[in-house]
Amino acid sequence: MKKIVTPIILSLLLIFSFVSSTKADTVVEKSAIPIMTSNTSPSGIVSASEAFSGTPAWKAFDGIKYYSTTNTNYAAWGTSKTTGWLAYEFPTAKVITKYIIYYGSNQSNSHTIGVNPKDWTFEGSNDKSNWVVLDTQSNVTSWILGEEKSYEFNNDTEYKYYRINISANNGQTGLTVNLTIHELAMIEKVAPPQPTATPEPTATATPEPTPTVTPSPSPEQPIGNRAFLVVTMNTGLEKEFDLSMDEVNAFITWYENKQGGTGSASYAINKHDNNKGPFTNRKDYVIFDKILTFSVDEYSL
Repeated sequence: MKKIVTPIILSLLLIFSFVSSTKADTVVEKSAIPIMTSNTSPSGIVSASEAFSGTPAWKAFDGIKYYSTTNTNYAAWGTSKTTGWLAYEFPTAKVITKYIIYYGSNQSNSHTIGVNPKDWTFEGSNDKSNWVVLDTQSNVTSWILGEEKSYEFNNDTEYKYYRINISANNGQTGLTVNLTIHELAMIEKVAPPQPTATPEPTATATPEPTPTVTPSPSPEQPIGNRAFLVVTMNTGLEKEFDLSMDEVNAFITWYENKQGGTGSASYAINKHDNNKGPFTNRKDYVIFDKILTFSVDEYSL
């Protein structure tokens, strides 16, 4: 009897292990914070220990990985202090298991590597008073322009508030901004939606039609080549445009040129008949750094 039961138990354990592994493999990483346009828009609340007027806290979540795009247009959080914290409050509690700090280029003459964080903790809380340290980093001095630093940690607890609490910068003092974070992302692991099962159609008998002689029509000539351009952003958002092939080719040319290091950072796509309101035209500007992928589906009218 023992010889029979043991293989059965082993088989059940293997099946359970396979199912658990399959479920784990389906979990994907997702950026939990939307691209912010203020401390409270579009959702959540951004806060900081202090912020210089030109570098408010929300600019660390604006989707732009630079310190500045011009000498006066800043795209990062900055403070005159050498220590400080930057926090985000989610509308509902989430399990964050990873965060990313981006270090991008800048056009400001006063920016140096000394203003980057050196020692910090990443913390979670549900009341903004009691903080749990989830990750600790010290003596981080190897900041390379254009590279990101990613930190993953074990966490199974949902927190409503998360913050990076910086206890030291890389030595800079005496500037208007002595501590900065260009861009901060917080990552959660989510299961993708399961597809809905489609019921099998019921087979029905179709009577044979009476054959009729139909003259062969002359082939219709296409009057124009068009395509659906679908641009997928790095946030997962998809933008679809119905364009002529000339417009699609112009977009592809811009993208390839920008990928090669030349051209503007953004591209305007005409929305054509999708205007709403008394506008003469509407254009959707897409940013090169925000594009994850795009597809082109051609058709003829």
